[in-house]
Amino acid sequence: MTDLTWQKKTLAEALGDDRGLPDWAGQMVAKFRPEDLDELRQNEREAVLGALGRVARQSRDARQTDFHSDDANRPAWVEGDIDWGLRAARAALEAQPAGERSEKANELLGACTCPSATGPNPGRDASTPGTQHE
Repeated sequence: MTDLTWQKKTLAEALGDDRGLPDWAGQMVAKFRPEDLDELRQNEREAVLGALGRVARQSRDARQTDFHSDDANRPAWVEGDIDWGLRAARAALEAQPAGERSEKANELLGACTCPSATGPNPGRDASTPGTQHE
């Protein structure tokens, strides 16, 4: 098993989750290395991590049924939440003007296999693995 410590820690920071993440979450971002973030420009890195965390939280929170509960009672993360966060991260990089993107941003976009951050119901569409379909 690959050591996913850096991936899980970085993902948890982006998500704002201090409860620890399961290995499956780290595996979803396992292809990324510290150098991938280090070689992005600061504005690119902030855009990517901000979008990932914001959209993943929106996806998770959309599944919450008790809106008066505290953070401890929020729904658990599912693959769909992380998937939508990754899609948003891609869109954040794509939003950077092409002539101003770093080489690393262009490299990551060229290697990206996730679809765009679109869909009627983030975290619940039929093409997102591990989610409830409505």
